[in-house]
Amino acid sequence: MSNTSDRTPNGYTELFEWLLGTCNKGVRGLYLCLRGTDYQSLAEFSRNFGICMKTVADVEKGLELCIRPMRRTAIGRRWANAVATVQQGGTLTEALQPAHEFLPRFYLPLVEAGEQSGRLTDVFQFLHEHCKALLEPLANLRRTWLFPLAIFFAGSVLRILMCLLSGDVLRAIQLGFSEAIGWAFTALILGLVMLGPIRYPIDKIRLFLPFVGTLEREIAMHRFFRVMSMMYAVGEHRVEFMIRLAAESVNNRAARMELEKAAVAIENRETMAEAFHSVTFLPPQTQTTIKTSEVSGTLERGFRQISDDAGASMVMKLKWIQPILFRLVVVLVILSILSTLLKILVGFI
Repeated sequence: MSNTSDRTPNGYTELFEWLLGTCNKGVRGLYLCLRGTDYQSLAEFSRNFGICMKTVADVEKGLELCIRPMRRTAIGRRWANAVATVQQGGTLTEALQPAHEFLPRFYLPLVEAGEQSGRLTDVFQFLHEHCKALLEPLANLRRTWLFPLAIFFAGSVLRILMCLLSGDVLRAIQLGFSEAIGWAFTALILGLVMLGPIRYPIDKIRLFLPFVGTLEREIAMHRFFRVMSMMYAVGEHRVEFMIRLAAESVNNRAARMELEKAAVAIENRETMAEAFHSVTFLPPQTQTTIKTSEVSGTLERGFRQISDDAGASMVMKLKWIQPILFRLVVVLVILSILSTLLKILVGFI
């Protein structure tokens, strides 16, 4: 029997490997977060592919035509073998899977739902409209933190260069060390907020914030119930499978876990209305629509109505918030520049 001292190195090795894997995952996630999602290319691809499916209904030919204009993009490069995957008998979802890191979370679950329900034309039309609606607001929201970070980083580099040019090498080294620690701490905070375990409570809080929470809930409902509508129309899958697939299209972790409760309730032989009653963020009107649709046998239509209503309200809010976000970006950039210049001046007085 091996003693504790024999097991300790293995324990340290496993701990080191886990920490290394977590760090690599965090760095990769932070890189993808900084890079952002190419919603413009996705909107164009979705529109073109939807048209191909409507006129030709040939997945292989549609992929070949629609990937060609975006082959120089990060997504297009990862879809280089998509046509070959379909030719070898793979599904469309499998063909698009290699670019999953560069796709928004909702994209592949919706594609899979379109395949499962035989409604690829409808789902790609939905994806085109959804990506187009999110394009500008999310780009401006990203700029509110990315531009100030870039300005502060440029200021840090400039301060170090000014020390070097003035001949104060020791001060440049001290400043570089101090700035490196500060930026590492910033990266750690960003990693924890965006990728770590505290993401769930943050998402939970966001669901119930004024305006922001309403928008989050509407985005989740718009995607979730659109998938449910398409899948329920076919009726070839178990309801809990439909719910879990639809929940995969929701970005907010707290909302996704709430929706997955409905799948567990269905497995426990509860009705559809009872299952969704456990989803706390759904408004009473939505609960009523589900209940009446179940009683009347029109759940597909009810799910579609919920999705359409949430989508219409979502688009109105996104259009309203767009100019506000743009002005916020301008203000934050000006404040960041002034703060950086002040920091440089104070450092050399």
